[in-house]
Amino acid sequence: MTAMHLKALTVVLMVVALPTIQSCSAPFKLLANRWCVAAMIGSGNSSLHSWEPARKDCQSHGGDLIILEDHDKMRAVSDYLDAIDEFQLKYPCWVGGRTVSGVWQWVDGSEMNLQSHLWGPEQPDNNPNQEEYALLVMFEDKRRLVGTTATLVQGHLCEK
Repeated sequence: MTAMHLKALTVVLMVVALPTIQSCSAPFKLLANRWCVAAMIGSGNSSLHSWEPARKDCQSHGGDLIILEDHDKMRAVSDYLDAIDEFQLKYPCWVGGRTVSGVWQWVDGSEMNLQSHLWGPEQPDNNPNQEEYALLVMFEDKRRLVGTTATLVQGHLCEK
């Protein structure tokens, strides 16, 4: 083998040998070896937040509100939340979706799939006269996305 072939082989072996599992810093937890997620769930009136302050809290931890675009991620998040104290499970959590000029978008600017089975029944209702935000709620024993106007809730989900 020539020296050039050995260098090419070395590069290929180095790329293959790179670690595939990432780690997450607190308060984030690694879910399904793919996502760093933090459930920010408080108690009492002082922990009630609308969507914007929830997003700022996520950003203060180096992340943003979570984007739930597929079933695998929703399942991983649901399993994570199931492992948290039962009392907290009933609380809805802000996620990273909202309407911008009447169009549902994730915090990264990508459009939300309104046909996804991740939405609750008859959701989102798409009221063109109000800005709406996405909440993750328990609905018939499953977590689903719903659209709502600015309201106060005790939880939000961040990712990084």
